[in-house]
Parts: sequence; structure tokens; C-alpha cells
Amino acid sequence: MNAITALLRRFAALIERLSPRERVLVGAGGAIGVVVLVWALAGVLAERRTTLQAQIAASEREVAEMGRLRDHYLQLRADRDVVRRKLERGGADFSLFSHLEGVTRDVVSRDRVAAMNPSTRAVAEDLQEEDVEMRLSGVSLREVVALLYRVEKADLPLLVSRLQMKKRFDQPFVYDATLVIGRLRPAAASTAP
Repeated sequence: MNAITALLRRFAALIERLSPRERVLVGAGGAIGVVVLVWALAGVLAERRTTLQAQIAASEREVAEMGRLRDHYLQLRADRDVVRRKLERGGADFSLFSHLEGVTRDVVSRDRVAAMNPSTRAVAEDLQEEDVEMRLSGVSLREVVALLYRVEKADLPLLVSRLQMKKRFDQPFVYDATLVIGRLRPAAASTAP
């Protein structure tokens, strides 16, 4: 503190030794220096304010996007729960093969079913996909559409993952078709006795 007072005394003594004209010039120079310093400080503060406003706007956009993503996540989670309840509704005693055999019997005569091959594979840690590959021989387009309609309108969510149709060269309205129809089921349901 003593050093500051000593410095101020020296400065005051220096000013007293100056002529009035020199005092005005030193005062004007000091005032210009203060104005330049305030102007530079104002420019830095204005730039900092602009930067902060841009960061705030970006943060607000990110928060809004996070809200949209949260809402989307909650919707997907609700959809997943609905699908999981539908999958569990099938139960362990539901047989996709038997179900498709019954649906096919209602639409297509038994002699037109060339083969039905079931398979199961793990899709995720807690889900399995049960598939049945059906090969139909000599069916009409109407029969294939009726079969697909019945598969789609089943209580359980069944998926036609592949449909391949080949027209017979000697009969233009008769087809050989291969369908792969599947369903997802909880893995725990498949290991139940």
C-alpha cells in the first residue's frame, strides 16, 4: 500500500512540474487512453456476449433435441412393451407349425403343400425367431393372397420374411410358391417344459 501512495505522490509531483499546456496534453492523452481501453474492453465483452448467446442457443437446441429423442425413446419402449405382451400371449404351448398347417389347410388343398420346414434361431439374448418355410405347388394367385391375408390377420404378430413365386410355363395362372413365415418369441418361453 505504501508503494502505491509513493507512486501516486511521484505522479502528482510530475504533473505539478508540467506547464498548463503540457497538463492539458497529458490529460487529453490520458482521456484518449481511457476511451481506447474502455472501447477495447467493450469490444471484448460484446464478443464474449455474442459467443455466450450462440452457446446458449446451441444448448437450447440440444436440450430440445434431447427432449424429442426422449419422447421417441419412450414411444419405442411403449411399442416394444405392446409387442412383447403380444409375443407372450402366444405362450409356450403355441406352435407356429401347427397354426400354419391349420391356416393352410383352410385355404389350400393338402396335396398342394410340397413341404413345411420349421426352424428356430436366436435373434437377441432374450428373443428367438421361429420360422416355417412353406413350399406350395400348383396354387393360384387367389390362394396365395388368401393365405397371406390369414397369416396377417392372426392374433399373433406373424411376419412373412420371404415370398417367392414362380409361374408355371404350361399353366399361366398356376404358381409354385415358397413362403417363409416367422414369429418372435421370448427365449424363456422356448425353454419352458
